[in-house]
Amino acid sequence: MRVQTSTVFVRTGFAGDERQVGYPSSVTLFIVCGLALFAIIKYNFGKNLLEAFQSLFNYRLNLRMFEERRESDRQAALLLNVLFSLVVGIFISLIFPFFGATPLWGSQVLSIVFFSVVALLLYVLKAQIWRVMGVVFMTQSFSKIYINSMFLHNQVIGFLLFPIVAIIPYIAEGVAPYAVYGVIAIFALFYLFKLFRIFQIIHDQNVSFFYFILYLCALEILPLLLFAKGCKMLIESIVL
Repeated sequence: MRVQTSTVFVRTGFAGDERQVGYPSSVTLFIVCGLALFAIIKYNFGKNLLEAFQSLFNYRLNLRMFEERRESDRQAALLLNVLFSLVVGIFISLIFPFFGATPLWGSQVLSIVFFSVVALLLYVLKAQIWRVMGVVFMTQSFSKIYINSMFLHNQVIGFLLFPIVAIIPYIAEGVAPYAVYGVIAIFALFYLFKLFRIFQIIHDQNVSFFYFILYLCALEILPLLLFAKGCKMLIESIVL
């Protein structure tokens, strides 16, 4: 049985040799699932989604939403977290060919599932570590507010980037690399904004600046460096 593929032509690092990249039709299945989730969130939780976007850039509104936490907000947050993990899984799996690597275990399906689950579990683990550190250093209020803000950032990023990630396998030659690097740039900008929000929360909660440095190094910078190093080693180990 012949498997249909979606094909794009890319230039590694914008300056490398042009080569053909084929994506199996299974990728389309994940994108369709993401599209269905995207539509459910948009039409069933449109008001919650709008408030999430507003509260991302409005700290006081963020605090008010955190204190109220309606049931519809929890349902929307759950779906948005799933969409975020799916976007991460699809995006990481799609960019492997751009660096001359093959999907994990040679399967695009397993690769997407693996990275989606890992992304979700890592943020759940990170939230638990924040809670423990909040208890240890008696900064529970700060920890709870930041955990809410962290997931809020992820939810907005996932919703915003899904349309871009979804079209990467199907856009014209020469455009795909720009879409990939554009997604990476947006991730980086949102990450910097998240670091600013950490400082804002610490200042508002009158937490010692020492804890800001501790949180920043232990739970933001170090995990980011380890993740980047892990991705680099993983790609190097399976380069074609």
